[in-house]
Amino acid sequence: MRKQFATLFTLLIGIQNCWAAFNVDVNLSYDYFRGLPDGSWNGNSGAFVAANVNTSLYECVGVQLGGSFGLYNWDGRENQVFRNSKELQQQIFVTGGVFTPIAPFNLGFVYDRQFVEDFGIYAVDTSFDQLRFQGGYAFCWEEIGIWGTAHLTTAHKSALGLPVSFRAINQINLFWTHYFENLAMSTLWIGTPYGNSLKFHHKPAGTFTAGFSLHAPLTTCLFIDCHASYMRARSSGSNQSRNYASHVCLGLTYVFGGECADYPASYMSLANNSNFLVDTNVNQ
Repeated sequence: MRKQFATLFTLLIGIQNCWAAFNVDVNLSYDYFRGLPDGSWNGNSGAFVAANVNTSLYECVGVQLGGSFGLYNWDGRENQVFRNSKELQQQIFVTGGVFTPIAPFNLGFVYDRQFVEDFGIYAVDTSFDQLRFQGGYAFCWEEIGIWGTAHLTTAHKSALGLPVSFRAINQINLFWTHYFENLAMSTLWIGTPYGNSLKFHHKPAGTFTAGFSLHAPLTTCLFIDCHASYMRARSSGSNQSRNYASHVCLGLTYVFGGECADYPASYMSLANNSNFLVDTNVNQ
């Protein structure tokens, strides 16, 4: 996985050196997340590095390609189910897609894939993907719209003799973005999972989703980025602690190329643990 990310990162930087028309955002962040695959145990804390390349093909069409590589649980996680509680959890996200900023409307579609090692309570290595979409109407200093996800493949693994499955959780959200005069922007969203869950066969994985993000300039090309999200558990009582999801991320982004002091050039964010929630058929 490290070689895969190194190759992608080198490719992105190489593209930037060859074509000045490309913008490259490089981000370093602290990250904490937990979800259904973590059951009732602790979540995962660590850090990741990310790079995102974007450019305009035509006046009304842009493309983006990027990814992130994160290392979590630096001090291990004390649990008997792990084959080695001291192994680092590794996580790679890859995102690619198109967006169309045709004022006053915005529209974007991306493909996200997650590669992860030592994942969840059974510490399995797996990979799965999703489609993500976003559309909004911009007016004055505001934008309102809808973003959501749709799972694609389901990963099937065997752990301790048990069949374990993973896939992305479908979610649909209403969002509101405010653009500030100093080129900062903030977004709030609220929505719900939809479709049948692997764990709750005839119900969605959770009852509602909510979150926020903030992008603010510190210097001409250096920005602070943070976001957080929460998915309310489907079950109640003692099972509730197993079946909710939460995510907190805080980092710095440096922009190479183009006009540095600007709103994010990519309409869609990279995949992360807020917009790529994970479902599973069994947890503890």
